[in-house]
This record gives sequence, structure tokens and C-alpha cells, in this order.
Amino acid sequence: MNYLDWIGKWSANTPDKRAVVSVDTNTSYTYRQLDEGALKIANFLKNEFQLHKGDRIAVLAEHSPEYLMLFITCQRLGIILVPLNYRATKYELLHCINDVTPSLIIADDIKFEKLTLELKKKLATTLVSARLFFTSAEAENPSGELSEIEADQPIFIFYTSGTTGKPRGVLYTNRMLFWNSLNTAVQLEITSKDHTINALPPYHTSGWNVLLLPLLHRGARVDFMKRFRARKVLNYLENEPISLFMAVPTMLRIMAKNSAFKNFKARKLKYIVVGGEALSLPLIDAWAEKGILISQGYGLTEAGPGITSLHYHDALWKKGSIGKPNFYVDVKIINDHDQEVGPNQSGELCIRGNIVTPGYWNDDAYTLKKIQDGWFFTDDIVKRDEDGFIYIVGRKNQVYISGGENIHPSEIERVLYKHNLVQEAAVIGIENDNWGEIGVAFIVLNQDSISAVDILEHLKKYLGAYKIPKDIIYLDSLPKTGIGKINRKKLKELYKAVYHDKRNII
Repeated sequence: MNYLDWIGKWSANTPDKRAVVSVDTNTSYTYRQLDEGALKIANFLKNEFQLHKGDRIAVLAEHSPEYLMLFITCQRLGIILVPLNYRATKYELLHCINDVTPSLIIADDIKFEKLTLELKKKLATTLVSARLFFTSAEAENPSGELSEIEADQPIFIFYTSGTTGKPRGVLYTNRMLFWNSLNTAVQLEITSKDHTINALPPYHTSGWNVLLLPLLHRGARVDFMKRFRARKVLNYLENEPISLFMAVPTMLRIMAKNSAFKNFKARKLKYIVVGGEALSLPLIDAWAEKGILISQGYGLTEAGPGITSLHYHDALWKKGSIGKPNFYVDVKIINDHDQEVGPNQSGELCIRGNIVTPGYWNDDAYTLKKIQDGWFFTDDIVKRDEDGFIYIVGRKNQVYISGGENIHPSEIERVLYKHNLVQEAAVIGIENDNWGEIGVAFIVLNQDSISAVDILEHLKKYLGAYKIPKDIIYLDSLPKTGIGKINRKKLKELYKAVYHDKRNII
């Protein structure tokens, strides 16, 4: 056992403490039971599949305590776990599987039976149902010699969402895991007494590395809910001693709109950790009125994801900020000439430290482009105020040029979110013969309606004329990626296919 085997350590120190609970099946596991379950899976993998260090296991399944035990096993054996997006298309899944060439694919046989049959025809790899796999592993003995966990050995390959191209596999090492956990524990003040419920999917880094593994590192407790259900989560936060909760903005919006939110009271909940997209100010206020502050942060699949955090004490007076850099990470903000910028000047955020990926699977060229002299170039444009708080301005690849002016969609979106009737907003650039590109705003309203002209007048209060979108589209909802981020690629396709000749503002 070494310092990276957290479950083994807690199994020895607090063997009978409850570690995880499945809300869906009402089963729980102590730290000793997690440890023994992982040892059984290790023997099953070695005896049945002859897997070795460096082999990959791809998984198409929802989060569960058994999935966690598989992670523990892979970490101890030096096997790389590849959580795949079960909401992805067959084409996207085949791309990822062909790229990573797993020795074994474990699939949820209830949800993916048809997909599994198609994969069997096209791939020369072993597929097994998750139910059969974990049932068979349970029959093994919890014994055997395990290799030392190496800091630089990859434990995950996470495939990025692929909204701007084919998904890329991001290597995530044990070293990243350890230092991210330290960053998170320090910044969020996590102790062994903390308790969370995880309703995030396992195919994204946030489902593992925001609260799940950092809490288990501290010997705390994590409950699993396979699928996010707003009322169910609200009831759980209210009735169970949950002290921390991680959500993406879409989840918080859905929860705030649920009828159960009216009388919602969570007496034990210290705060909610949020990341992924900008939060509207009215939504922050709605939760604050319930006595719950929101700790916004910033992270990437390629780093952390604990890179910056807004302390919950600063949640109201620094609304919209992603906070300050976490303890064990270096950041710099640079202009196009690689010079660091001053306060309130925009530049690209660069990150350095033990939480940065060593690179991309099978893509050395892209690795060399993104990581230079130890610095990871995020493509995120940010600025830092006089107090040291950082704000997202936009993405490099989302900036559009209209009439020769660079325009950051996030700046316009923040203004739209100031309007109390705007529930969600996204701005994209669309090609235009006269201006090069024009801005198009997609808006989801609350219950009331408002004209495009009224939105235009609201924007004029805060923005120069050249930044005002030339078109405003109202939708019932914005398309999202699997993790809940706004899918701008689909918005652009939607505009070109449906709205291009139906302009609201000229």
C-alpha cells in the first residue's frame, strides 16, 4: 500500500465507516467493503481477462459504487479506465473505441443491448455486460498481490465533448488526481465529516474529480444517484445531512423551477459547488434567498478540474467571478504577444502545475500545441480585477469579428443574464456579407414574454452599438452537451437551417 491508495488507507484506519451509498438500490458499502470489492475485481480481471498494466477498460454505464470499485482496481493494477459517454451517438462511440483500443468494454446491458450487438460486429475486443461482470467478480476471493501505484501512470482517459470536432482523449494521471484532491480539500474546506450526493455522469471529469474522489481522499461519504431528478435531489438535500453538493448550472435552473423549491430548506448544506457555464445573477439570488451560497469555479478536463474557486463567502459580492487560483496551481494571463496583462485587461489563461495533463492520447501534435514550456494554454479569455478575482470573457474559438471588431459572446451573455426574464442565453457569430460576422442571441425566457426590441433596449444600456447582436431568437430550451454545457455548434446549425431568413432585428 502507498500514499495514493486512499481506499486501502481508510480501510485500515476506519474499516467500518460507511463510505458510499447507492440511492437507487439502497445499498451501502464501508471502506473495508470497498477495499475488498476492488480486490475481488482485480482477481477477476487477472484470471478471466489476463489484463496487465497499461491496458484500457472502456465503460458504458451510469455511476455506481461498483463503478467506483472498478476505478480502485484499475488504479492498483495500472490499468487505464475510459469512461464513455452513453449519450453519444454510435459514430462518436466508435471513434473513441477505435482510438483507445480497449482490451475490455463493460456496458450496461439494459440500456445498451442494441449498441453492444453492433459493436460486436465491428470491433475485435471483448464486451461484457456490467451486471454479469460485477456479479462474476463478487464470487472471487479478496486477496492477491497488487503493484505499487505510480504517480505518472494514467488512471483515466477522458474524451472531450467534441462540440467543435472529433473527441480527443485526455490523459489523467494519479499525480493529477492527488494534487487536484489537495486543491479541492483546501479550497472547499473538506473534512472526514462531509457528505455529498453525486448526480453527475461518470464520463466527465467532474463526475469523479470535483467532489467524489476528493471526499473519499478525506475519508468522507459519497452517495450515488444514477440519474439527476430535480425533485428527488431537492428532497435528498433536505432530508439527508448533505453538507456539499456539486451541480452544473442547468441542474440548478431545473431545481429552482421545480414546485418543491418553494418550500425547500436544506439545513446541513453549507454551499453548492458550480462550474461548466455562467450562472445568471437572478439564479444566484434565488438560491441565496434559501440561505445557500454558490461557490463558482473553473476547471478543464485537461487540468484539475480544481483550478480556480470562488469562496462561498465571496459568492454575492463577486457575482459572476470564477474566483482565484487554487493553492497548488500557477496561472498567468497573456496577450497575443505572450506578455502578461494587467488588471482588467483581457488575455488567455495559462496554467502550470501538477494538475496539468501530460497530453492527449494518440495526438502528440496537439499536445505540443497546447502545452508549451510546462504551461497549458486553455484558449479561455479572462481578466482579473483589482482584487485578484478572475472573470471569464470568452473562448478564443468563440470570438467573432464584426466590422473589424473582436467580440466576446460571454460579455453579451452576462448582460443578457442581468435581465430578470432571461433564464438562459447564448450568443454566436454567424457569417455575413456586409460585416464579416454578426452576433445572434438565443434566449430562453422565464414564464413571461418580452419582445426582441425590449431585449435590444436592455443591451444598449450596457454595451457599445457594435456589440449588439443583429438577431434575437427565442427558444424553449438551448441544446446541451452530455454534461450540460450549451452546444454552440448545434445552435449555429439550427440558425443556418431554420432562422437564417427569418431575422427579428435588422
